[in-house]
Amino acid sequence: MRNLSRGSGSVVELFRNVAREHPSKIAFHEGSESIRFDALWERIARFSTGLVQKGFGPGDRAIVMVPMSIDLYVVLLGVLKTGGTAVFLDPWVGWRRLIDLARFAGAAAWIGTTKSHIPRLFDSELRAIPLAISRGSSLLARESMASIESHGVDEAIHQSSAEDTALVTFTTGSSGTPKGVRRTHGILEAQHRALAAEFPAKPGEVDLCTFPVFALNNLALGVTTVIPPVDLKRIDRADPYRVMEAIRHHRVTTATASPPLFDALAYAASSDVSSSLRRILTGGAPVEDRQLQSWTKAFPDTSIEVVYGSTEAEPVAHLGSAERLELAGSRGYTVGRIASSVRAAVVRIDRGPLEAKSRNGWISLQVPHGDIGELLVTGDHVCRDYDRNPEAARENKIVDPEGVVWHRMGDTGWFDDRGRFRIAGRVHSTIVRNGLMIHPQLVEQVARGEDLRIRRAAAVGIPDPSMGERLAVVCESDDDVASAVESRLGDAEITFDQVLATSKPLPVDPRHNSKVDYPALRDMLMDGRV
Repeated sequence: MRNLSRGSGSVVELFRNVAREHPSKIAFHEGSESIRFDALWERIARFSTGLVQKGFGPGDRAIVMVPMSIDLYVVLLGVLKTGGTAVFLDPWVGWRRLIDLARFAGAAAWIGTTKSHIPRLFDSELRAIPLAISRGSSLLARESMASIESHGVDEAIHQSSAEDTALVTFTTGSSGTPKGVRRTHGILEAQHRALAAEFPAKPGEVDLCTFPVFALNNLALGVTTVIPPVDLKRIDRADPYRVMEAIRHHRVTTATASPPLFDALAYAASSDVSSSLRRILTGGAPVEDRQLQSWTKAFPDTSIEVVYGSTEAEPVAHLGSAERLELAGSRGYTVGRIASSVRAAVVRIDRGPLEAKSRNGWISLQVPHGDIGELLVTGDHVCRDYDRNPEAARENKIVDPEGVVWHRMGDTGWFDDRGRFRIAGRVHSTIVRNGLMIHPQLVEQVARGEDLRIRRAAAVGIPDPSMGERLAVVCESDDDVASAVESRLGDAEITFDQVLATSKPLPVDPRHNSKVDYPALRDMLMDGRV
């Protein structure tokens, strides 16, 4: 299969080339609807032609609020084909925040579901966006996707440069305010190469996928994507039997999704379905050993890879389930060896901006091998800045003396003697108690142990003038597990100030419903709501 050569133009060419080579192959299965690569390319060409007819073109921005679907990729690739930029907004940020982000985007078009247009009612600047397109019928949008696609077909692709912005997507904000990550055409192309190298596809591959970027990579590889019958905003509530039926019906060979979906599927797995899956890719949140054990039992003939990365850098590392389970009970959360397309460094932990004004300054930031520090990564597919936000870049990027931009992953940890990175916690959640650094992941690992009664555990620092921060350990459980947790922490010689058990669900990130929201939990503890 042809790949786009470096710097040759828009990443849309990747998909256009595949559509020409495999016109009759299925690109997407979505519910009862399926679409071939040639038909999808025609819809994209029609949509982009309609955008141009309406005055949208190179350098313009379109706010995109379309859920993962065939329509999403018509919109995305249609916008990029014109030379425009797609700015993705997620409704989970809340309407007030969404309005702020939308105003900041400076968009010439708003493309979304009927409901997505409602925030425009409350802001005159958003109502003034010249082109409003609805996925369905809407009194708030002057155009529908169908009307935009009715303007004929022009297959010409605007020749964007590698440095032109293609996508702006926002971080979850788990470490603060969501930041707009700027992905250029060059970065998307490099990400395609990195994903294809780390997770090669086989002929005839069919991938059940819940990650939009991985589905975009499938399009560039000529891989058929199955969009599962689940609410992607609440994957933890998925009906596993409906998903299993989709896997069986479409003869799915790989599955790419966040951990909650595989937790659900493990309970409903059947031999005919599990044997068809050759590979599972999962990420977006830490995966516990007991989850892997459950999945391995349910899918005994399936290769399971846990992928580590972030909005700014995906992929960074990955590790197979067999190797992970060999490390069961060892210290830290092992994410694996760094991907071939990534360089990594471990530097001293500092919650503020990092600077390396000279070679000596860069060297002095790095910690000895095996010591815990903060992980930095760089590579062609690692985003180098943020959209119109130099302050975020100052806080999250560092430029070495050779001019290379490194991204701060926000995770603390160390490399073991086999070159695998092991996470100890998050930088922003590191607890400083009486001058000593405490890493939450290591505390949580001990607190949980092998206690199946505990659904989640979180180690949180509570401000205290006398010691800096107090260490509170909170466990989500229907049982009174506090004394058992205290005993395990004591045996591990971990000094703590408070252990709490609660049956209330701990707050988690809104995107993957997996990672503990430490700032929210800290506020709950300080307000006495736990």
